[in-house]
Amino acid sequence: MQKALKSAAAPAFFYAFAGMVCLAGAVFLVLGGSLWLKGGSPFYVASGLLWAASGVQLFRKRQSAIHLAALNFLFTWVWALSEAGLNGWALLPRVNFVTVMLAIYWLPWVRSRLSSDGVSELLRPVARLWPALPALVVAVAFAVGVNAMHRETVKTAARPTLNSAARTDWPVVGGDQNGARFSDLAEINSENVGTLRRAWEHVEAPPATGSPPITYKEQAAPLQIGDQLFVCLSDNTILSLDAEDGSLRWRHDPKSDLEGVKAAACRGLAYYEAPAALTCKNRILSGTLDARLIALDARTGEPCADFGKNGVISLKEGMGRIDPGMYYVTSPPVVTHGLAIVGGLVADNVSVNEPSGVIRAFDARTGTLVWAWDMGRPATDTGLPKPGAIFTPGTPNAWSLFSADDALGLVYAPTGNATPDFVGAHRHPEWEKYSSSVVALDVKTGKVRWSFQTIHHDLWDYDASSQPVLFDMPTDQGPVPALLQASKQGELFVLDRRTGAPVSPVVEKPVPQTDVPGEWTSKTQPFSTEMPSFSGPPLREKDMWGITPFDQLACRLKFRRLRYEGPFTPPSLRGSIQYPGQAGGLDWGSAAVDPARQLLFLPSFRMASLVQLVAQRDAQNGARYSDPQTGAAYAVNLSLFMTQLGVPCQQPPYGLLNAIDLRTKSLVWSQPIGTAEELGPRGIASHLPFTIGAAPMVGGAIATAGDLVFVGAAGDRRLRAVSSLTGRELWSDKLPQGNQATPITYRAPRSGRQTLVFMSGNSAAYGAAKERAPVHIIAYRLQ
Repeated sequence: MQKALKSAAAPAFFYAFAGMVCLAGAVFLVLGGSLWLKGGSPFYVASGLLWAASGVQLFRKRQSAIHLAALNFLFTWVWALSEAGLNGWALLPRVNFVTVMLAIYWLPWVRSRLSSDGVSELLRPVARLWPALPALVVAVAFAVGVNAMHRETVKTAARPTLNSAARTDWPVVGGDQNGARFSDLAEINSENVGTLRRAWEHVEAPPATGSPPITYKEQAAPLQIGDQLFVCLSDNTILSLDAEDGSLRWRHDPKSDLEGVKAAACRGLAYYEAPAALTCKNRILSGTLDARLIALDARTGEPCADFGKNGVISLKEGMGRIDPGMYYVTSPPVVTHGLAIVGGLVADNVSVNEPSGVIRAFDARTGTLVWAWDMGRPATDTGLPKPGAIFTPGTPNAWSLFSADDALGLVYAPTGNATPDFVGAHRHPEWEKYSSSVVALDVKTGKVRWSFQTIHHDLWDYDASSQPVLFDMPTDQGPVPALLQASKQGELFVLDRRTGAPVSPVVEKPVPQTDVPGEWTSKTQPFSTEMPSFSGPPLREKDMWGITPFDQLACRLKFRRLRYEGPFTPPSLRGSIQYPGQAGGLDWGSAAVDPARQLLFLPSFRMASLVQLVAQRDAQNGARYSDPQTGAAYAVNLSLFMTQLGVPCQQPPYGLLNAIDLRTKSLVWSQPIGTAEELGPRGIASHLPFTIGAAPMVGGAIATAGDLVFVGAAGDRRLRAVSSLTGRELWSDKLPQGNQATPITYRAPRSGRQTLVFMSGNSAAYGAAKERAPVHIIAYRLQ
């Protein structure tokens, strides 16, 4: 009976396989023909002909079917190597299908049914190459492995030594007011980091999520002051932990109203010592998802009664009507000169009349408004709006981390663009000046000292979202007090932080122009010509990717149909490719600076997006759109440039960690960070341990005097230690949840041991579940 079943099944398998081969040929011929007609690669047409011919010969039971498949195999590999070289990830979708299919041809239930014919005699030279085909695959795999293991190194000076005045705590989200994310500690260093182990772990159970579900993003960098560690969760709950052993000191839940909030995040807290306060002298300040600024006693977690009303200020005052979820705070205030200076996040792409992007300074002790910078009002008007008036709606907002120079009396605010993001004909000229810029405000008055624009008339959502980093830039004339503003389009602008003048040259270059009726684009955009760019090389058809040659072919065809002319390709009605993408480039994780080595470290990310404008009349008549942009002439469709299987249409890597020598302004090393473990088609984890440069890459990195860079950021649930000198990974730990936060390091108060702390929780990873997962605050020390 079993023998009879096998006998009946074999022909069915054979004909099913023959049909699959013919179908592959038909797909290659149809889609490949369309691609060829649009100026794309002719490979798919030629390969389709070979697949179709082989399929026909299979149905005829002719041995030439195998020879044609072998010829297709050789042809495909030669083409793949010519396009992708020894890049393993780029080779994969080009050769996986033909390699697997050829292996099936070799199975006995296929070969045994084929007989010789005249065509097979013509292709007999190909048959003689059969024994060499497996050797070809093995040789290429070996060469790919050797190529992947290559590491670029740099000559460096001797390791700096820790001095007695070195800072050993972490009192500000960016390490200090400069946002340099550097620690003088070197107990954990490149020689012993391999023995780093978990010292303690604090776990917070998730609360019930709302309806509709909210995406929670645990992105906070903790603060460490004295014997306390302070951290905020994405729902604004604030924890105080013992900095030595992680035991809970207190928990404060401000019970933020999350109505309308789509993505909940808290990037950190601020600390202030109030010199004149009789109570609540040491306080923690936090913005909330329902637009409040709260002050807590750092020792007890109780609200500071002398701050605002029982420890709370409403940031809705003077804003007019705010619909739920349209205005809130995700980044901590910067505290300088006794002031807490805070911006706010305005929801993207809803309408032209969204809440104001006003920046406000409050007395950090009393909560009294000291000044408000509203770019839509006269420079002399720095108080609350007059009765009946409100802060100017629709102006660019400042949602990310600020920096401050206490000596210069300046606070540096990175701004976004005016709402909505992808149309701009309605924007007022006085707003345009400060859109997508870094703005230096006088701490005492809130008046603009200087501003520098990273994007003119921003139509790409290329907010200046990275925290400005302050450091001394080496030049031929000596060190210059500098500011680094990294941009989502991948540019690094180095400015004199006293004046805003470029320290590294900035050149205006012509860029593509819009073809959308009623819209306009700037004729030029600024480029930092001497600093490395992280926009990535321009996309080409051969950079398209996928899991198989079929979705790669579909991506190639899509690439040819869409508009793409580099990083400033404007939004269009037919659809445009935005690259390096809406998350950058370089995003809020910003950079770290090692002042002794004069090295700059920063994560970068390249993930192409699709932007298509939709006329409002079409949107109202049922045309699909993702964001309404009410009040503008166009709605917009936003999506990632993905295959039907849910993987990027562009080939890896996506997330990288980079090092720049500030003396030479040259790239020292650039390494993909993150494996494919958590990535896969349709969001299903592949569990492949191969480095891919995992997406996304938006969290921050820190550097230490131990010649190490610590980084989570990549979407593969790992915290890593990387050599700051070579970029080589020296240590990693698999985390219980996501890893989009920024680590910190400090000297433990009682043991005196260097401690590394990281928050693991829900992340911004693509495909991440919206349900809130437990949050783990994990500390590491040398074993």
